[in-house]
Amino acid sequence: MRKICLYIFAILLLVPVGNPVKAQGTYHESPMLTAMVEAGELPPLEERLPANPRVVEPFKEVGQYGGAMRMGFVGNNPGWGGMWYVTGWENLASWAPDFSGVVPNIAESWDVSDDVREYTFHLRQGMKWSDGAPFTADDIMFYIDDILFNEEISPAGPSADWLPREGAEDFRAEKIDDYTVKFIFANPYGTFLYTLPQWNGRHITWFPKHYLSQFHKDYNPNVDELVAGTEGAEDWVSLFNIKASGPTEDTNNYFNNLERPLLFPWVPTSVLGGSTEMNMVRNPYYFKVDTEGNQLPYIDEVIGVSYQDDQARNLALANGDIDYIKDATGREFFFDALDSGAPLAMSFWNDEAGNTNSIHFNFNTQDSVLAQIFQDINFRIGMSYAINREEIIEIVHQGQGTPAQVAPLESSPLYNERLATQYVEYNVDLANEYLDKVAPDRDSDGYRLRSDGERLSFVLSVPNSEAWMANWVSLGELLVGYWEKVGVEALLDAVSSDVMTERREQNNFEATIFTGEGGAGLTPILQPRYYVPGEYDSLFGVSWYYWWVGAQDTVNVEPPQDIKDLRVQFEQVGQQPTQEAQIAAMTEILNVAADKFWVIGISRPASGFQPYNIRLGNFPDEWIHGWGEGVEKITYPEQWYLKQ
Repeated sequence: MRKICLYIFAILLLVPVGNPVKAQGTYHESPMLTAMVEAGELPPLEERLPANPRVVEPFKEVGQYGGAMRMGFVGNNPGWGGMWYVTGWENLASWAPDFSGVVPNIAESWDVSDDVREYTFHLRQGMKWSDGAPFTADDIMFYIDDILFNEEISPAGPSADWLPREGAEDFRAEKIDDYTVKFIFANPYGTFLYTLPQWNGRHITWFPKHYLSQFHKDYNPNVDELVAGTEGAEDWVSLFNIKASGPTEDTNNYFNNLERPLLFPWVPTSVLGGSTEMNMVRNPYYFKVDTEGNQLPYIDEVIGVSYQDDQARNLALANGDIDYIKDATGREFFFDALDSGAPLAMSFWNDEAGNTNSIHFNFNTQDSVLAQIFQDINFRIGMSYAINREEIIEIVHQGQGTPAQVAPLESSPLYNERLATQYVEYNVDLANEYLDKVAPDRDSDGYRLRSDGERLSFVLSVPNSEAWMANWVSLGELLVGYWEKVGVEALLDAVSSDVMTERREQNNFEATIFTGEGGAGLTPILQPRYYVPGEYDSLFGVSWYYWWVGAQDTVNVEPPQDIKDLRVQFEQVGQQPTQEAQIAAMTEILNVAADKFWVIGISRPASGFQPYNIRLGNFPDEWIHGWGEGVEKITYPEQWYLKQ
C-alpha cells in the first residue's frame, strides 16, 4: 500500500478531488439530536446542514449512531495528548484518506490562477458554527484583516505558517460574496494547496467573528472591562489570544473554553481542570454526512481520560476501560495482550517520516566556544560515526528499522542517497579522526578539551512528557555512552515539553533530540525542518527562526548571509508552478543539506501499530501516519463508530 500511495501522492497532489460519493435521499441524524429537535432545542437537520455537505465515504461500512468513546492520554494536556487529532483539525482542505491528494473540506471547491498567485475558495453555503451562527467569508476576512494584519496582535507584521515570508506584507484577501473569498499572494505559490490540510492551515478557519469581536479592541470599545475580569489577561491582546485559542495560544486552550464556537465534530462540555476526565459532545451543526445522508459524527460523546504514565494508559486499553490511545508504546505488551484475549483489534500504519529521531546541536547556544564547535561539520560527522545505530535499533526500536540519516524515503521522488546514507557506519576510529580535527587535546580523564582549555561537555536536553517521546530518554542514555567513548561528555537532562519550549524560546539549551518527519512523497517540501535552517523545528538554529518571523518574547539571532540566501532559495521552491519544477528546486536544497549535514539521524522508521478496542468500528487496517497528514485526522474519526 505504501509505495502505491506515495507514488500517487507524488503524481496527483495538485489535483483537487471532489466528494467521492453524493449522499442520496433525505438526511438523517443521531436520535440524540432528534430528541432535541422534538423538544424545540434545535432547528431541523435540514436547517443545520449546509446546502452541499461534505460527503465522507465510510472506510468499511455505514456506521451506527450512539455511545461514548473513551480516549486515554497522558498528563494534563488533552490536545497534544491526542484529542486534537481526533476531535479537531478541520481546515479548508483535507488529505484524501490514502494520502493521494488534497480534497475539499470546509471549502466546497477552489479555483487557481495560471500563475498560482490567486486562489479563490468557494465555501459551503449555509454552513454553521457549533452555536448555530453562520460560517461565512466574514470569518476568514476577520482573521486576515483583524488578526493577521493587526499591528497589536501581530506587531512584527503578518506572519503565519501558511504565508510565505517573502511578500507577506503585500498579501491580501478579498471577499467576493458571503461564500467566496480570494487569496492573492505577492509571488507565485505553487505549494499552497499542500499547506491547507496540514497544521499550517488551521488558522484560516479558526476564528468565529461573531464571538471573538467582543474581545477585540477595534470592535468593542469597552474591552478593558473584560480584560480586568479575565484571569491571566494583561491587555486586550492577551485576552483575545486566551478566548480565541490563538494565534499564540492554539489548540489546548480551546479545550478550556466551553463558550468558544467550533467547526469540529465534537465540542467540549467540561474541562480537565483538577479532574482526570473531560467531556465532549457531538456538534449538532457539523457539516459532514456519510454516503447515505447520515450526519456525522456517528459517536455521540468523547470522554478524555488522563493517566499518569504510558503503562497505566496501556493497561486501561488492554483491560477494555478505554477505546483508543494515540502514540501507543509497548509493542510486546499489546501483542501479548491480543494473544491472551484482550478486547483489542490491531491496525498497522506506514510512517511518512524520514527517520525515527534527529539530533540537533544548537549552533547559536549561548556558550560561544561550544557554538563554534557545534557549527563545525567535522564535529557532527565524528559524533555520527560514534553512534552504534544497530544497537539502538535493537534496544530502543525492538529490532525494527535500518540505520539512516534524516532524509526523504527511497519511495519519494526527492530521495537523496548521499544524504540518507552518509556517516551512518559505527566506526570509533573514524569518529576520533573527525573529532581530532575539532578538539584534539584531552584531559587526564580522557575527555576532549575545547579551545579555551575547558572540557568538551554539553547538556543534552531530552523532552519526555508526551507519549510520542516515550523512548527518547532511553535513546539519550545510549548516546551519552557512545560519545563518552570518543572523549565527549554529554550530560542527559530529561525535561517536560513545557520546559523544553521555554528553553528553545530563550535559546537556553545546547543539544536536543527531536522527531524525523518529512520523508514520504513531497513531504520534505512541506516539512523541511531538517533540510532547511530557520524552520520552527530546525532546533539546530531555532533562534534564526525567531529572528526570521520577528517572534516576540524570544531570543532572536540574525542568521549569517549564507543562511539567509538558503532561506530565499527554499522559498522559491514553493513558488514553482508545477510539481516537476518544485521537485527540481527542492533537489538542489537537499544537495545543500547533504553538504552541510545539519542534523544527525538514527534509523528509518519501521511500520507502526495501533491498538484499539474491538467495539470501535471503521478504523482502517492500514494507513499513512505522520504529523503532516494530521496523524489520526487522515482516518476521519468522524466516521468511526461504536459497535453495540
